[in-house]
Amino acid sequence: MKTKTTLISVILAMLILTACSSRVPRKDLQNLPSLIEIKALDFAQNTISLRVSHRNRATREDNQLSCQLSIKDHQTVQFSGLNLPDLTTYAVETVTADLQLQSLEINTKQSNELSYALDCFLFSSNFRTEQIINKAIVYRVPGEPDTYR
Repeated sequence: MKTKTTLISVILAMLILTACSSRVPRKDLQNLPSLIEIKALDFAQNTISLRVSHRNRATREDNQLSCQLSIKDHQTVQFSGLNLPDLTTYAVETVTADLQLQSLEINTKQSNELSYALDCFLFSSNFRTEQIINKAIVYRVPGEPDTYR
């Protein structure tokens, strides 16, 4: 009887210790590729706003961005030589560029959403060149027929 109680106590102690122990240490999420997303397309102002996320501990210096925007069933619009500020540890920056959006000939009164593909190259003096491709949908802002987010 005593050995049975001792055995149950040992098993119970092992279960408690196992339940209270720490998990396997998770690797730190670092050295992830950068991320570029469209924050806004403004057909009235002919501008595009981009959110650039630097997901790395090291600062990225002397940055320049070149992109190609493809909207479904329309021609491609390119912009290049867009200078970005230095991207510090895990920084998120918003940049705005002028873009000839009228050349897309999109009827913004009829299109509530636009499917797009954004293909960008991010150049830097101290990092390798990254190609970042983002495919998503932007939706018209209520009350602003020429703006999409």
